[in-house]
Amino acid sequence: MRVPPLTSQSLRYHSFMSTTAENEWLRQVTVLGVGLLGGSVALSLRRALPQTRLVGLARNAEKRRFLASSGIVDVTAETIAEACQQSDAVVVASPVDRIAEIAILAAESSPAHCLITDVGSTKRQIVASVGEEPEASRKFIAAHPIAGSEKSGPENAINTLFDEKLVVITPTETTSPELLEKAHQFWQLTGGQTCEMTPSEHDTHLAAISHMPHLVSALVAKIVSPEALPMAGSGWRDITRVAAGDPTIWAAICSENRAAIGSELKQVAEELERLRQMLQDTDDAALYQWLTEAKKIKEQSP
Repeated sequence: MRVPPLTSQSLRYHSFMSTTAENEWLRQVTVLGVGLLGGSVALSLRRALPQTRLVGLARNAEKRRFLASSGIVDVTAETIAEACQQSDAVVVASPVDRIAEIAILAAESSPAHCLITDVGSTKRQIVASVGEEPEASRKFIAAHPIAGSEKSGPENAINTLFDEKLVVITPTETTSPELLEKAHQFWQLTGGQTCEMTPSEHDTHLAAISHMPHLVSALVAKIVSPEALPMAGSGWRDITRVAAGDPTIWAAICSENRAAIGSELKQVAEELERLRQMLQDTDDAALYQWLTEAKKIKEQSP
C-alpha cells in the first residue's frame, strides 16, 4: 500500500532556538565513516561548535594522515570501541548495508547518554535491525540528511553541505522524547532543517525522488552508443550526473529498498511504453500533453 503524498503540510517539521547551554552536551562527537557525508558532518559541527572534540574512525594509515592534515577531525581512532568510548554523539556514515551492524557495535562501547544516529538513504531495514538489540535501540535515532554529491571521499567534504537541506528523522514508538530532541538539535547544528516521518514513509518517498531516478540516470548513461558520445551536450551531462555515484553505495541502497524501488521502476516502464505507443501511433497531441504535464510538475517543484 502506498503512503499518502508527501506535501509541505504533511512534513512534521521541528525547530528549536539553539543556546550555548543546550549544546554543552556535545563535548565529543565521533564519525564512523569519514567520507563525503561523514566528513561534512564533522566540518559543519566544527563551524557550529568549535570547542567540540571531533573523532574519526580511520583504520588505514593513509586515511589517518589525510584526516590529520585536513583538520576534518581532531583525532583518529583505529577501532569503533576506541572511537566511541567517550562520545556524546556518534554518526554512522557507512554504506547502508553496514549501518545497523556498526550502530550496534557503537552502542556497546559508548556512554549511556550517547546519541547514535546515521546518514543512510534507507531506513526501514536499518531501524528494524537495530531494534532487535535493546541497548542499541535505546541510543539510536535514524536520520537521513537529503544532501550529497556524485563525488565521494573526505577530500570533497564541505561545511555547508547540509545548510537549508531537509534532514528526515525516523523515530519509533519506543524512542525517548529527550533523545529525540537531542537528535533534532544535533542535525540542526549541521545547518539542516529537520522533520519526522516513519521509516516506511521515508523509504517509499526516497525510492521515488532519489533511488529510482539514480537508476534511470545510470540507464541513460549505459545505453548511449559510443558513436553518439562525442556529441553529448549539457542535457546528457545533466541527466547522467548522478550516474557517477559510487556503485558500492548505490548497490547497497537498492538492495535495502528493493521493493519500493521495484514499484517505482514498474511505473517508469509503464510510462515508457505509453511514450513508445504515442510515437508509434504518431499521436503528437498526446505527446505534447504528456510533455506539458511533466514541465508543469518540474516548474512547481522546490
